[in-house]
Amino acid sequence: MKLIAEPWDVGPGGYQVGNFPIRWAEWNGRYRDSIRHYWRGDSGCVPEFASRLAGSSDIYQPSGRGAYASVNFITAHDGYTLYDLVSYEQKHNEANGEENRDGHNDNISRNWGAEGDTKDDAILDARFGQLRGFIATLALSQGVPMLSHGDEIGRTQRGNNNAYAQDNETSWVDWNIDERRRQLLAFTRKCLNLRHTHAVLRPPPLFSAASQPSKTARKICHGSAPTAAS
Repeated sequence: MKLIAEPWDVGPGGYQVGNFPIRWAEWNGRYRDSIRHYWRGDSGCVPEFASRLAGSSDIYQPSGRGAYASVNFITAHDGYTLYDLVSYEQKHNEANGEENRDGHNDNISRNWGAEGDTKDDAILDARFGQLRGFIATLALSQGVPMLSHGDEIGRTQRGNNNAYAQDNETSWVDWNIDERRRQLLAFTRKCLNLRHTHAVLRPPPLFSAASQPSKTARKICHGSAPTAAS
């Protein structure tokens, strides 16, 4: 049995990544944010990114847990889908009936030149390149990868990051996919097969936590995105 939890659930005091006891695994929200910052092109993110890629020993080693405790994810059931993460810089939750006040305001996202739908091939190429970067990072990171349903085929919620009330085309999976999405699905399969084939890509004992990203590096990494593509 695999016991997985959100870090909100550990007890009083709010969000506590790393504080669940031994034998529990948890959603690693710091992994999510770090990977989003890195692929958005924010500066100063390499030290934090490296720690997350290597299993987040700074979070889990002190409690005696291994990389298995880190459930690595970039998107989940709430928030943006992976495609929307590279297509929208503002949430678009008007259909939820809460005057767009619901849902997160800071999604660490980037639209790569147009907000939402576009037929610009250069923008679409940039977006799908980013999707491949996200999926490859998730597949090659130490820890337990969690891929949200539909992200492997570029599922979109049209910028809605809180679609709990939408039992319609907004939240459904559209299986009629175009060529770019078929290629993304094939790429995802290759990445996951690579992880399955090579044991070195699956959780070993954690790497040493002797060298960790500084507070300064984390602060810089969490800055705003640059205006030009990296």
